[in-house]
Amino acid sequence: MSLRSLHAYPLHALGRDYAGAAAGLGVSLGLIVFVRLAAPIAWVLTGSAVLFLVYFARTVCRQLTRIELDENGIRAVGPAVLTSGAAIRWDDLRALRLDYFSTRADREGGWMQLKLADAQHTIRIDSDLEGFAQLAERAAREAARLELALEPGTVSNLQALRS
Repeated sequence: MSLRSLHAYPLHALGRDYAGAAAGLGVSLGLIVFVRLAAPIAWVLTGSAVLFLVYFARTVCRQLTRIELDENGIRAVGPAVLTSGAAIRWDDLRALRLDYFSTRADREGGWMQLKLADAQHTIRIDSDLEGFAQLAERAAREAARLELALEPGTVSNLQALRS
């Protein structure tokens, strides 16, 4: 029996990223095109527009990336050079880290990022991914099977994810 699953970042989870990139790019380019600016300010806004364009491209890459999970390991397939075809066999797993990034002082808002690594590859997965909790749980079971030492923060975040 194959335990293969396919996971992707849903469009609704990336909406804020797309909106932020579009707004930043629109404001930067709008000011450059429609307002007479001093050269230093125009250069700063041009740099800002380039950064927003890179952020937009990164969001597109995330949307097009697929995470494949099966009994042998995990693989990230997508257009980004860093993740395209990156694969980690469960038996070669050397590190698992689950970080929580808070967006509010009360630690209520935020997201998690799962980092899996072998000797050559690292795969980072954000909690916006469909099926993230199940994927993280599977990776944690494999890490336990291999008796990998996990950082206290990772253990705490895994417990929070399970509850």
